Amino acid sequence: MRATLLTMPTPRTVVLIPYYNNMSSLLISLSSVLPSETCDVLIVDDGSPTEPVDELSARQAWRATGELHVLRQATNGGIERALNAGLDWISGRDYTYIARLDCGDRNVGDRIATQESYLDRHPNVLLVGGSALFVDQAGAPQFTLRLPTTQAGIASMMRKNSAFMHPSVMFRVAALEVVGHYPYGYPAAEDYAYFWRFLEAGQVANLPDVLIEYELDPGGISLSKRRTQLASRLKIQREHDDGSWPARAGIARTLILLRAPYGITFKIKKALHSRRQRRAD
Repeated sequence: MRATLLTMPTPRTVVLIPYYNNMSSLLISLSSVLPSETCDVLIVDDGSPTEPVDELSARQAWRATGELHVLRQATNGGIERALNAGLDWISGRDYTYIARLDCGDRNVGDRIATQESYLDRHPNVLLVGGSALFVDQAGAPQFTLRLPTTQAGIASMMRKNSAFMHPSVMFRVAALEVVGHYPYGYPAAEDYAYFWRFLEAGQVANLPDVLIEYELDPGGISLSKRRTQLASRLKIQREHDDGSWPARAGIARTLILLRAPYGITFKIKKALHSRRQRRAD
């Protein structure tokens, strides 16, 4: 009998994960990518001094059809530099799509295949995101964040805040020729500034599906650097201020948030999202 040579599908997508001293969360994220998915993963270790990426443990957690790569930075330079180092590495290889994921966040279902299928069917769309289930560090659901799905809805929301969950997005490698790399100068809000570039360059979208579980980490950027993030958001909003009512309302909203304690705003946000969820059900 003649032996049959089985060829594995070639991944078109690479999952980009920035990393810094957090192996337990990295393993959670890696293991959330199902064996049914076909994709590679690139972990960019941003100069972790105490807990660098343990490749053996990472490879044991990685179950998708595809290779695991680790890019190590000699020193810590921040998430923007880590992400851009990853984009440089990816640009030199034969990938079609880049999917983002952060340590501690989890893919839901066949997220990669779902977004690949959407972008295949919509060649003019540069970037697609999705909804997110917010969970605490024990995995208990807190609320579901539903984001606008149309170009007009996304453009309107971008006036007050990012219309995309950063760890949920997938975008075209070819789009880098137009939008470039992650911008510097917007601490803790580099994604918001970057998504404005995609919005101005062409079509963007969000899927209504919940694509990720987003972990509310007290040590994460959104909580520990909240004032820095809001100051960067305000800077971005002012740069994109076209004099319209939505633009001015977005700026006013951020100024109010800068003065409000996070505990109060989080409770209000959670209550609003829970009410919307009940109405949707």
